[in-house]
Amino acid sequence: MPKVRVHNVTISLDGFVAGPNQRLDAPFGDGVGWGEDLHSWFASAAEDSAAGKSGIDADYFARGQQNIGATIMGRNMFGPQRGPWQDDSWKG
Repeated sequence: MPKVRVHNVTISLDGFVAGPNQRLDAPFGDGVGWGEDLHSWFASAAEDSAAGKSGIDADYFARGQQNIGATIMGRNMFGPQRGPWQDDSWKG
């Protein structure tokens, strides 16, 4: 049976991935500690892992990259776009 796994996600201790009021000029929303603050450890772990460095975070990141068959990305993955599509010409 196929399995689905969520990976490469950072979540706060109180269960949030982004702050309130997510929008184009604040893609991670409002609030102290959101955005790069919340996700910076993960970016550092990815860089360390790619450089062959070891450590708790780098090793965790490297294990998380194993056995990935496909990554499914949604419309909101790279920005907080909402509402109707602006351009329907691309059929990917």
